[in-house]
Amino acid sequence: MPDPSLPIRTADTQPMPVGPPPNPHPRRLRSWIGGIIAVLILAGAALSYLRDRPSAVPGTEPLGLFGAAKPIPPNLRPYYDRAMAGDASAMRMLGTMYYNGLNVPQDTKEGIRWYRKAAAAGSVAAGKDLEQLGLAPE
Repeated sequence: MPDPSLPIRTADTQPMPVGPPPNPHPRRLRSWIGGIIAVLILAGAALSYLRDRPSAVPGTEPLGLFGAAKPIPPNLRPYYDRAMAGDASAMRMLGTMYYNGLNVPQDTKEGIRWYRKAAAAGSVAAGKDLEQLGLAPE
């Protein structure tokens, strides 16, 4: 039996920590977060590439996401057919229609692409349109 005259020691002299215990693996969590961010960046770059790459089949619009060709609206078909045959004025008209959203959903990127094609095919008006937009023909 312990001697009642001696003090009883019940705890260490260090106070108990308050709050959640420290994470024993902080580097592991940071590497997981870094990996997820890297995957998201690479996925965004891949989707951007797939969306913007040109068509592999002549006579169709550029490939959409995952290689599916975008349908050509019926009101663009006459201009598109002439543009694919090399008509620079039809290329410029497609650029105008896409850039301004005339009878098609507005797509400035596609409009600029068609303006540049028309300028490369010899359309002086398409070159002036690009200059007005603050762009240079490629």
